Amino acid sequence: MKNSLFSILILFSSIAAIAQSGGNGVYKFLDLPASARSASLGGSLITVRDGDVNLVKDNPAVLDSTVHNAAALTYINYISDVNFGYVTHARHFENVGTFSAGMQYINYGTFTRADERGIKNGEFSAGEYAFDVSYGYQPDSLFSFGGTFKAIYSNFSSDNSFGVAFDLGAQYLSKNKLFSAGLVIDNLGYQIKPYVEGNRESLPVNFQLAGSYKLPKAPIRFTLTASRLETWDLTYNQPQSEKAYLLPNGGTVSQNSEDGAFSFDNFMRHMNIAAEIMPSDNFHLRIGFNYLRKQELSPQDTRSGLAGFSFGTGFQIKRFRLSYGIAGYHLAGFSHHITIATNFSEFKSKG
Repeated sequence: MKNSLFSILILFSSIAAIAQSGGNGVYKFLDLPASARSASLGGSLITVRDGDVNLVKDNPAVLDSTVHNAAALTYINYISDVNFGYVTHARHFENVGTFSAGMQYINYGTFTRADERGIKNGEFSAGEYAFDVSYGYQPDSLFSFGGTFKAIYSNFSSDNSFGVAFDLGAQYLSKNKLFSAGLVIDNLGYQIKPYVEGNRESLPVNFQLAGSYKLPKAPIRFTLTASRLETWDLTYNQPQSEKAYLLPNGGTVSQNSEDGAFSFDNFMRHMNIAAEIMPSDNFHLRIGFNYLRKQELSPQDTRSGLAGFSFGTGFQIKRFRLSYGIAGYHLAGFSHHITIATNFSEFKSKG
């Protein structure tokens, strides 16, 4: 088992080394959290395997017998009336493994079509879709592995694109079940049909590593996630953050004051911190903080506001589990996430 895990780690590291920058590329909607739980914890939860079928989107290694016959539906009221959704269903097969199928979509709405002179010429719509099939397998009680295949379609008026992508995931759960770890590479893929012929673009690869720890005598789980590990420098140049220096010849040279190639700020841009309070199996409270979102989307002069913070709750009503999450993106906008999940086996057993 140790040799198998080592081989997986080497494979993941090799793929990450050749992957293109996760900050660039097409099909960026694939990065959006697909459940209220993930959204309220900062964007993803790749370490936990507790029967929540929604987490398959974050890490296919969560697929095991506990999600057999489970289904979930998520609706997200995103920024500026953009609507996003995800639906998934899982089935377990003894001695084979667990499979799931799902679909996510994003509807950008309807836009006015106009030419270069501003003359209106009707309307057009825009949207993107991804259909996924996942598989998970547990060789023993400590380790779990999984993979996802995605077929992606994107349409913006008369421009459309088609691509495929793979996610790879692994999880570890300690014997006392207090510590867990996750390793995921998202969106390894290829744009088969580009929007413009001859202009093929990369997909938003994301290499994540995370650890969770549940306090032994308190119903609290803390999670630390490092993401975008395939690209160390997540800073970007902003004209307002540059300092100009006068040269002896009368010219000037600009230097970015936030050049963080090896800075603490750049290190923190990879980090997401989350906590989940679980006073009972039927009620949870959640909070997350995404440092990268805070730095990029809050006002630069103050860094105030709730950008980067996220909150949520989850509770169960009879056979249905409901979750709500809210995530701050800037002073004027929050995304609202609603998830409803159930397990059809419960209806059969209880009548």
